[in-house]
Amino acid sequence: MFSRVREARLPLRIFVTGTAGFISFHLVKRLLDEGFVVFGYDGMTDYYDVALKRRRHQMLLQKPDFQAIEAMLEDQQAIDKAVDAFDPDVIVHLPA
Repeated sequence: MFSRVREARLPLRIFVTGTAGFISFHLVKRLLDEGFVVFGYDGMTDYYDVALKRRRHQMLLQKPDFQAIEAMLEDQQAIDKAVDAFDPDVIVHLPA
């Protein structure tokens, strides 16, 4: 999937926003299955069922290479801190 980028540092570290949403959730599942390390960032807004979003995060948290934070994108300090701490190779921005 990211073969050329992957040569730089194994495993590739990917920071994904909106990870509890439908598209991001499935992307993260695929990335984890392919051996990537993923950090999820989601505000759990009530755009649709928050309980469903939390269940999705709980499913992802069963994987050892996934960690996540619940915070809003508008909170610049929170996102800066999360990105700095995780030190990603790639950021995928997919919030609704």
